[in-house]
Amino acid sequence: MVPGYFGFLANIVTQNYPASSFITRRTLGWEPARPGLLADLDNGHYFSAD
Repeated sequence: MVPGYFGFLANIVTQNYPASSFITRRTLGWEPARPGLLADLDNGHYFSAD
């Protein structure tokens, strides 16, 4: 299905490309000030207590 759907882009979209914020942090002088995703989700306020 992938080659038929993505055509010539199938090879690109099926690869695993790691991502990093290093260039953004270095270029803009940005440093995250809030908790990471998993720590934020563990905080629990996104989910009901049902």
